[in-house]
Amino acid sequence: MICNIFYKNLEPMPQVEAMLEKKVSKVEELLSSFDDDTIRLEVTFEKQARREEYYVSLTLAVPKKTLRAKDEGFDAFNAMNLAFDELLREVKKFKDMMKKEHTYKIRRAEKKPRKTE
Repeated sequence: MICNIFYKNLEPMPQVEAMLEKKVSKVEELLSSFDDDTIRLEVTFEKQARREEYYVSLTLAVPKKTLRAKDEGFDAFNAMNLAFDELLREVKKFKDMMKKEHTYKIRRAEKKPRKTE
């Protein structure tokens, strides 16, 4: 996976980068079926100039789709955790769509007999 990290109005923090590596490894585990060259993750950390507020934006480019997640908060760690949680949900949903599992759920719901009173 190709990972690019951008900082705006903020100096790189080693604690954030260490935590970022753990989060990226979770994403890599979920996308292990794809080639490493076809997956690109862009992480943007931005600090508001006037307030102590952080924005974290994640853009994951996978074959046939681009997934985005973003969050904001007064703590860089919390904002990053929430953004990665959202991205992981989107990755799982994307993988289900690739496997076409959503069609199985629809068919199963249609076959359930209805109760008659």
